[in-house]
Amino acid sequence: MDRLRRKLREIDGRGYKAYSTLRGSYKFRGFELEFLRIQGDPFATPSVVKLTIKSHGYSRRYTEGEARIATEDFIYRRLWELCRRESERKGTGGSGTISVSEPGQIIIPRSAVSLRNGVLTVKFYVGLPAHGRRILGKEAEEILLKKIPRIADKLHFGVQNKTALENHVVLYECQQELRRKLKELGLVAFVGDGSILPRESGISDLPMKGAKFFISPRKLKVEIELSCGKKITGMGIPGGITLISGGGYHGKTTLLEAIQNGVYNHIEGDGREWVITVEDALKVRAEDGRSVKRVDISNFIRDLPSGLETTDFSTEDASGSTSMAASISEAMEFGVSLILIDEDTTATNFMIKDERMAELIRKEPIIPFVERIKEMKELGISTIIVAGGAGEYLSVADLVIVMEEYLPEDETSEAKRIVSRYPSSFKGEFPPLKKPVERTPEPESFSPYFRGKDRIKVKGETILYGAEELDTHSFEQIRSQGQLKTISYSLRYLFDLQRKEKTTLSQLLSRWERDVEQRGLEVLSRISPSMFMVRRQELAMAVNRMRKLKITRE
Repeated sequence: MDRLRRKLREIDGRGYKAYSTLRGSYKFRGFELEFLRIQGDPFATPSVVKLTIKSHGYSRRYTEGEARIATEDFIYRRLWELCRRESERKGTGGSGTISVSEPGQIIIPRSAVSLRNGVLTVKFYVGLPAHGRRILGKEAEEILLKKIPRIADKLHFGVQNKTALENHVVLYECQQELRRKLKELGLVAFVGDGSILPRESGISDLPMKGAKFFISPRKLKVEIELSCGKKITGMGIPGGITLISGGGYHGKTTLLEAIQNGVYNHIEGDGREWVITVEDALKVRAEDGRSVKRVDISNFIRDLPSGLETTDFSTEDASGSTSMAASISEAMEFGVSLILIDEDTTATNFMIKDERMAELIRKEPIIPFVERIKEMKELGISTIIVAGGAGEYLSVADLVIVMEEYLPEDETSEAKRIVSRYPSSFKGEFPPLKKPVERTPEPESFSPYFRGKDRIKVKGETILYGAEELDTHSFEQIRSQGQLKTISYSLRYLFDLQRKEKTTLSQLLSRWERDVEQRGLEVLSRISPSMFMVRRQELAMAVNRMRKLKITRE
């Protein structure tokens, strides 16, 4: 600490680049401070510091198994509050700021906090202060020698609200247990009674004030007893084909959005704490203009008039129907057990075809999804579809849920009665559904280098990676920019893995999963404090949309 104070006084008033002399580690009472990166300019991205706290006081109860993830999340939320409290802009550019990304509503691992091997490590941004481009040494002392030690002290177990911590951990453990029980019960999703599904607004993930509580229909009500002593009741959605229908503005999409975000556990008070979905569920939508590389879409689209081969299909400008065919084929390749679809964001000609249109259009390459959905179920892939106008899905649905004023009813029997009165109008004859073709990415095609430099950056919903500009607006289950940053660093990690040992995309993703699980997000970047955990599904989506990607197939 004294050594750091001497250095700060030596560089006071000097040019900003003199901050680079601070590189290294410094011992304080109770922790060690290390500069992982020092900014070269007060207007640049702030510096990154790392605190290593060995005597943190958290027992094995909070540092092992699933409890560790919840504890890290709890500490991160405390860190975010402390950074906001201590941050004070003084000087030029970002001088004086102390920050981490806002945690949001979900409980996931983050690179800023780690409780591994008996050590608590914490990383965050610090804007080293300057006036113009002259170092403000006294202000730097205030931040580094007073504010940061206060932050470190308040992260110890001894000063935490023990009840709040324990409740946070128990909630997460119960949510994880409920997720495991879905498979035992033959369910793909569960929506707890009393949940608040509507959100405050289109740009807020907070629960809507005054919204109706969710009440499960009697026929679908399930009671689940958890080892933590809780008995949870709610609507269980079994594997198979589920149709969510109802009038406009009655909550169909709201229910589906809750289910698609149920792949994550939510904090207490979010309203969706007990909305739990199988962890590999994937939301699919039409994406006009997306890139597709050597995907077998022949399960859904046969011979195209352009002569493009649908068993080995590539395009730089996919249509709505070819993009959906590619996305579902890719999902089958990299692994999902549940596909989620909302008719409002689909290509209608991909989803259905009625008898009149079939008679009018005699040369139709598209095999409607409604004709494939039962075969997908036989392969172990369930589907939940929101549809208010595509009545053809009534004939294939195992379960029909009708939403009325945000409350669900099981209308499966009524749907079957309607189907008997109005039988399906169109039935084509198609070859059987095939299993996906495994593809192998060429490592040089997703290099992070652009004009000789490593380029990994996130701007809004765009990932700038190497020569690529990846638009991620269609990644509907991404909840934060921190997850996009993880995808960007993960692409570089996949590049390094694939250079060492070339393998299929599915196997490559499994290697990435294993390494991150065993070694944490730091395996992707030792420095970044702003990564939030992602699933293999979103990482695969990113790889598959790279326009420079080159693929080999057996």
